[in-house]
Amino acid sequence: MTEEMDKVPRSFLKALADFNREREMVFKEFDEIQDKYSKGEDIVEDLKQFKSKRPGIFVVIDDLFHKAVEVEDKLDQERVKAEEREVMREFKDRFSDLAEAIDLLVLEELVASR
Repeated sequence: MTEEMDKVPRSFLKALADFNREREMVFKEFDEIQDKYSKGEDIVEDLKQFKSKRPGIFVVIDDLFHKAVEVEDKLDQERVKAEEREVMREFKDRFSDLAEAIDLLVLEELVASR
């Protein structure tokens, strides 16, 4: 691999910084989404709305659930602080019930874009 290929994309780093800076709001919004999910309500529109407001953060969240090894590699490469890693782990653990719904939304949008 070349050094260029090993670089962590700036877009990921910006989204990661946004996630950490806005974490209270992100957790609050996902608490509300999870509450609806636990009541059996449809959360697709809520996820779409979150994604439209914070697309970069949504990508980080999707990656946390579905590309965990890649995310860990990026965090290692950028020497992300333990506190920030812990916030990400807490998010992943707390909202793991939503992983499938997030994945389905991403897949649905991929199919629709073809």
